[in-house]
Amino acid sequence: MSRTRIYHPFWKLAGEDKIILRDSEKHLQIRFALSGFLIVLLFITAVISYHHTFSQIFNIPNVSWVWSLLFSLMIFNIYKLSLITISANPNRKGVGYITSFLIRISILLLLGLTIIKPIETLLLKRTLNIELAHLKVDEIKKATIQTAAYFDDEIASNNQELIRQKQLLADGRIKNNSNRVELLEAKKAKLLLDKKILIVDTENRIDASPHYVRGLILLNYKFPWVWIISIGFLILFLTPLFLKYFISRSSSYDIVRSELNRDIILDEYDNFKKQFPLLFQNSIGKRIELEERFEDPPFNQIPRTITRNTGTELDFMNYLNGL
Repeated sequence: MSRTRIYHPFWKLAGEDKIILRDSEKHLQIRFALSGFLIVLLFITAVISYHHTFSQIFNIPNVSWVWSLLFSLMIFNIYKLSLITISANPNRKGVGYITSFLIRISILLLLGLTIIKPIETLLLKRTLNIELAHLKVDEIKKATIQTAAYFDDEIASNNQELIRQKQLLADGRIKNNSNRVELLEAKKAKLLLDKKILIVDTENRIDASPHYVRGLILLNYKFPWVWIISIGFLILFLTPLFLKYFISRSSSYDIVRSELNRDIILDEYDNFKKQFPLLFQNSIGKRIELEERFEDPPFNQIPRTITRNTGTELDFMNYLNGL
C-alpha cells in the first residue's frame, strides 16, 4: 500500500484529484490532507451545532439528529463546491473575479456563523442559564402583573355589580333576585380560579421555554468577547479555502492542474467544433462551419488581424454598376 494512500479520503473531501496529488510535492500532499481533515472536524461540529438548534426549537432530540445530518450535508456541499471552483493563484484578478471572490467569502462566513453560534451556547451553557434565569424571572413578573391586572379589573367590576344587586335586594326594590346574586358569586369564584390557573400556567410556560433565540441575542449582547470564539472558528472554517488559494504557481500541483484543465477545455472545444456543423446539417440541411475570430480559441484573448483589402469608393461603385 502506498504511503500516501491514507491521504486519499482527505484529498477527496477537499475536492482534489488524487492522481495529481500523488505525484506532487510532499508538503502539498500534507497540505491538502490537512484541509480534508479540517473539513471532517468542521462537518462533525456542524452536525452537533444544528442538532442543538433543531432540538431547542422543535423539542424532538432524536429526529433532530437526522435533520442536522441532512442540513450539514447541504451546507458542506456548498462549501465543497466553493473549494472545487476556486482558482489557486489566478493569473488575472479583475473586478469581476474580486467581486465573485468576496461574495463567495461572505457566503462562507454566514454559513460558518450558523455553525459556531449554537456551539457557543453549549460552551457557555452555565453562564447562559444564569442569564436566562434572570430573564425568565423578569418575564414571569411582567406577565403576572399583566394577567393579574386584567382579572382584577374583571373581579372589581363583578364585585360592584354584586354589591349593587345585594343592596337593591336588601332595600326591597327588587324581589326574587337571588339567582342573579348567585351567578355573580359564581362568576367571582371562577375569575379568581382562572386568575390563579393562568398565572401558574404562564409561569410554567415561560420557565419551560428554552428561549433559544433570546439566549443567542443575550449572549452576544452581554458578552461581546464571545466574538473572539466566533472569529477564531471562522478563520478555521476558511482555512481549507486559503490552503488551496495560496499555493505557489511554480508548484507541480499548480502546473499539472492548469495543464489538465487546459486540455479538458481544448478537448471539449474540439468536440464542439465537430458537432456544430452537424447540428446545422441535421436541422436546416446546410452545413455551416464555425468561424474563428481569435488566434487562441476558445480562450479568445488574441483577436485575429484582418488583412482583407476593401478597396476604394470607386471600386465599390464599379462593383454596384457591374463594371
